[in-house]
Amino acid sequence: MFTSFTNQMIESLLDVSQNPVALGIFGIITILILLLVLAVMFPFWRRALVTVKILEEDEKPSSLLAWVIGIVIVVKVTQIFIIQPFIVDGGSMLPTFHNKEFLLVDKFSYFVGKPDRGDVAIFKLYEGGTNPYTGKHLIKRVIGLPGERVVVNNGVTYIFNEENPKGFELDESYLLYKDMSKNTDITLDEHHYFVMGDNRTQSYDSRDWGALDEKNLKGQVLFRLFPLEVASYEPGQHIYTK
Repeated sequence: MFTSFTNQMIESLLDVSQNPVALGIFGIITILILLLVLAVMFPFWRRALVTVKILEEDEKPSSLLAWVIGIVIVVKVTQIFIIQPFIVDGGSMLPTFHNKEFLLVDKFSYFVGKPDRGDVAIFKLYEGGTNPYTGKHLIKRVIGLPGERVVVNNGVTYIFNEENPKGFELDESYLLYKDMSKNTDITLDEHHYFVMGDNRTQSYDSRDWGALDEKNLKGQVLFRLFPLEVASYEPGQHIYTK
């Protein structure tokens, strides 16, 4: 348990490098912690921090240092297990999501449950061998569930499962950009999902690198916060008829 938590913390810290905003905030906090450590050790640095109003006259640097470290730990734990910010990079989910939109990702749901078809999921890509996206977060829609057979042919998606052994055509009325060239036929085991971007002409997804291991799923999009005019709860969520 402790090892798993430690690995999650390390991975979360490494993820900071992929987000310029988070990287800037992390840099500021790191500098503040270093200054407070110096203030604990050397009176000169404490007086300097009092001068610039970071510390009060009667405030111990160790107290503020403990508060800052505590807040950082709480924030990181929240990001690992509950909710995490995410910035869309690229146009693979058009028209549902646009480049630079700011999202909040619900991570808790995938800790206690399983993804549903139609979820807009965030995951880290390790499938497909060496490629430019290895180790990066991607955003795609969950199409195929464990145990199902997924067939994509001439831009149309068919699902075969126990309830529908003869298959059914998936309702993808939300699509504006179809791709007639990427055809695939794949059967998923009990630990893998099939995901695709809504912009099928520009999406690098399961049609290219295959099934997605469930352990790489991080969460589903819960809120879109920016731009404000399109702020919404569970944006892009699609309920399929079958």
